[in-house]
Amino acid sequence: MTAMVVIDHDSGQPFYAQLVTGLKQDIAHGILQAGDQLPSVREMAKQHLLNPNTVSKAYHQLEAQQVITSVPGKGSYVNAVDPENVRTELQAKLQHLVELADQAGISIAELKTWLDQIEGATS
Repeated sequence: MTAMVVIDHDSGQPFYAQLVTGLKQDIAHGILQAGDQLPSVREMAKQHLLNPNTVSKAYHQLEAQQVITSVPGKGSYVNAVDPENVRTELQAKLQHLVELADQAGISIAELKTWLDQIEGATS
């Protein structure tokens, strides 16, 4: 399966960060699934007109985040998502968001309203 990652060469965002974000989005949208092999560093670099070191940096970051696993001599593969890890990570991010909102004077009730609006928009 081919990744749908798009690199914006005119963006101010570093290319490796765009690649990390793009691959995570491909996984989230089911374009890439657990066990899928990613293109080699050289192939990904060629596809997106990037330096292989840039792709390698992105792959290392994804591996550190346990999104992919690299097998020497074999390639890099998408890891299965552990729902419990996702839940824990989301709870921590939500806690941080609630704290930021509180500092800005935004109530939990207002956050709930926003969540309801988002839910309505995605349903």
